[in-house]
Amino acid sequence: MLQYVCDWCGRVRKSGEVWVLGLAAEQIGVVSARREINILSGWNDNTAVHPLAVHFCSETCKDKYMTELFRGQAVS
Repeated sequence: MLQYVCDWCGRVRKSGEVWVLGLAAEQIGVVSARREINILSGWNDNTAVHPLAVHFCSETCKDKYMTELFRGQAVS
């Protein structure tokens, strides 16, 4: 049995709940690092098990996670 947990607050997803799903990526080079998260339009079980998938129980948790992840990074 798979269990999805919010990547911000740790809440466990119950069957049928609407959650936010995204894919994260990070590239670290010699002189720079790049992070990105692509928020998907809907939940997909195949994508949810991807190693780079991020799961959020609410928009608030997604926003807090992204604020923390991108804190201090310049926006271009």
